This record gives sequence, structure tokens and C-alpha cells, in this order.
Amino acid sequence: MSMGLGIPLLLFCGWLFAIFFFERPMVGGIGPKQLLYPGVLGIYILLWATSAASSPYASLIALHQQFLGYIGLFLTFVWLVSLIKKDTSIMDIAYPLTAAIPVVFMTLSQPSWSPQQLLLVGGIGLWASRLSLHIGIRNLPEGEDARYAAWRRRFGKRWWWWSFFSVFALQGILVSLWSVPLVLAMDAGSETLGIHHILAVVLFAVGFYFQAVADYQLERFRKTRHSPEEILDHGLWALSRHPNYFGESLIWWSFGCLGLSHELGPIGLLAPLYVTWFMARGSATPMQEKYLAKKKPGYAAYVARVPEFFPKLKP
Repeated sequence: MSMGLGIPLLLFCGWLFAIFFFERPMVGGIGPKQLLYPGVLGIYILLWATSAASSPYASLIALHQQFLGYIGLFLTFVWLVSLIKKDTSIMDIAYPLTAAIPVVFMTLSQPSWSPQQLLLVGGIGLWASRLSLHIGIRNLPEGEDARYAAWRRRFGKRWWWWSFFSVFALQGILVSLWSVPLVLAMDAGSETLGIHHILAVVLFAVGFYFQAVADYQLERFRKTRHSPEEILDHGLWALSRHPNYFGESLIWWSFGCLGLSHELGPIGLLAPLYVTWFMARGSATPMQEKYLAKKKPGYAAYVARVPEFFPKLKP
């Protein structure tokens, strides 16, 4: 995708944010959280507008625009499928693939693969395929998630097109921001492996273990528990109340390490920093904590002995 074609794409992305954050009916007011993503997008557009062909980040932005193009095509397809199935929650299954598909297709277009590219495609492919399969097996038999069903009722006849902006386009843009380390790693073209590659492999292995094993333990617990009020407090869930979210953050730190091969690599560390905040404080963990505290009478005792996010060393 050329830099010229990137102009309407960036403007379209900005329009999507304006629609979602400022014209749709809001639940509550507009605060710093609601302004964060448009602000980041505005910085991105400013960088694009001021970049010259010889600047160190011109090729990176062009690559990111191509990345956005693949995301747009993929999520438009997923949105159309959601209209046919009348199930917006298939976006949850598509979420991991949204980051992986651009990396795989853009790397496949290269005549040869460097060791870094092999690590990148292997890591993002393994993470995305496992997580997407796990979510699909768990969610598809249950039908549309209650969150999306509530939004469907709230927006009524407008939901078919509102869902495109407020679910698919929004999450696509967010994933593209989270994926800056992946774009940095693709743009770097590193032919040799360094210490940051070793660190990336270690972080990925630990993160993948925490996420995959925690998900398996949770699904097994749901099938064998005697009552919905029971609390999973063994295995990895004795080390952290949200070990799968902790694993997710480590995986993105591993991608951040791969991005360090690029001369602008340090800016890519903002993405795993944001993912960690999002998982621990921004949305994922707080929402689960609030729900579990209401539904499980013994949850307060569990909270008192097990850390919320970062695992303790011993159970």
C-alpha cells in the first residue's frame, strides 16, 4: 500500500474514532480513557504527515498502513459473517487472528525469511491459533455473548452497522496499535540473533505456559465443579487470580523484545506496557474482579491470600 493510499485510510480511521467516541449514545461521560485512543491516532497521523521519504520512520509507517489494510479486509469479512450468523461475539474469536494474519501474509510475500522473521511468525502464529481455537470451542456453543446481545437490544435496527464501527473497526485499530512491535520486527530485517531474541523466547515460553495452562485449568474446573459458587484456587490460580491475563502480557513483552531489532524499537515497548496496563488495571482484570466478587461468596477470602495479577513465587 503506497503512502498516497494511506491518506484516505488514516482519515477513515480518524472518522471511525470520531463516530464511536463523539457521536454515538454514550454510557456516562467522556473522560481520559475515551480520549486516549483518538489522541494516539492523532499522534500517528501527525508522524505520517511530517515524515519524509528519507526519515527513519517513513518505511515503518508505510508498513503499518499495509498492516492496517490487511486488518481492514479481514475484519470486514468477519463483520459480514457476524451479520449472517447474528452473532457479534465471533469478534472475540477473530481478535488473535487480527494480529497474526497481517504478519503471516506480509512475511510470506518476502523472497526469503530471516531467523527473526521465523521467530516472529512462529510466535504470533502459535499464540493466535491456540487462543482463537480456545475461545471458539468455549464460546460458539453458547451463542452470542451477553454483552453483545445487550448492545444488540439497545441499538436495535441500527446494530448491524453500528457493530461495524463500535466492535470490529474499533478493535481492529486497537490491535494495530498493540501490534507496533510486530511491525517494527518485520521492518527491521535482522539477519542475526541477539540477546533480545533470547529474552523474547524466554518471555514467550513463560507467557504461553501461563496463558495456555491457566485456560486449560479453568475449563477443566468449570466442567468438574459442583456449584457455580466454587472458586478455582489451585494450580496457577493459586499464584495469581488472573494467570491467563498475566501470560498474555508476557507474550506481548516478547513481541516487544523482537521489535528491539529495529532502530526505533524502544517505542514499540509502549505497546506491551499498554497491554499490561489494560490487562491488570484498564479493563480485563477489574471487570472480572467486579463480576466474581458479586457472584462468589467466598471470593473475598481468595482475594486476601492470592495476588490479583502478578503471581507470587510460592502457592
